[in-house]
Amino acid sequence: MHYYSEWRESERQRQEEKKLRAGGFTVKHGNQNLVFPFDDILGFYAEEGYTILLTKGNKKYFSDRSLDKIETILPEELFFRLNRQYILHRKVVTGFKRTGNGKIDVLVNAPENLPSTIAVSRTKAVSFKNWFEIA
Repeated sequence: MHYYSEWRESERQRQEEKKLRAGGFTVKHGNQNLVFPFDDILGFYAEEGYTILLTKGNKKYFSDRSLDKIETILPEELFFRLNRQYILHRKVVTGFKRTGNGKIDVLVNAPENLPSTIAVSRTKAVSFKNWFEIA
């Protein structure tokens, strides 16, 4: 019975993730579940132990998922995990500049809740450049 309940829970999570990939990202807000289309999301960031979703209207919503979990759910062609703290949508990223030793600073065109540049390590810099240039 234990294995059956574990299987049911994993299937439920898999179905929930499938729905997320298709339509948008779901956030609990009070006693509501809100769905945000991927185009309305500017990005996600971690701040003081919380994961925050930032929308076009510069509104913040707290997510109960970690950035690691969110990264697996989001479509790779639209979102990129810059570092341990930020996942951004393609439309927010305007470019990048090289800083030395293979590292880059990503230029961000977004509201005051995000910095204007975000550092990317040299290990992620190559994959970021490939992702950025595909658009």
